[in-house]
Amino acid sequence: MALLPEDAPATLYGDDGEPRFFQDPALDRFVTVLLNLTSELWIQTEQVATLKALLIAKGVATDSDFGDRVARDDAQLEVQLQQFVSRVLAPLRETPA
Repeated sequence: MALLPEDAPATLYGDDGEPRFFQDPALDRFVTVLLNLTSELWIQTEQVATLKALLIAKGVATDSDFGDRVARDDAQLEVQLQQFVSRVLAPLRETPA
């Protein structure tokens, strides 16, 4: 069972100790999907910004170079896409207790 804050309203948590914000548990899982996606997107945004700044600072690329598509390994990208989708949508595959 989850550790509940002492001042939390009792109606905020289900019988399993997990927070419940909506009547339908599927909506709670969907909110988790959105939070996962937001987290993943921010991580990628930070990494791309850091990489772009580093490449520009090292003189490897210019700011305008990032508007052009660069050749890439599409097979590896597809694997990464599948892993990403799996992580983001994991809460929808969970079975309620």
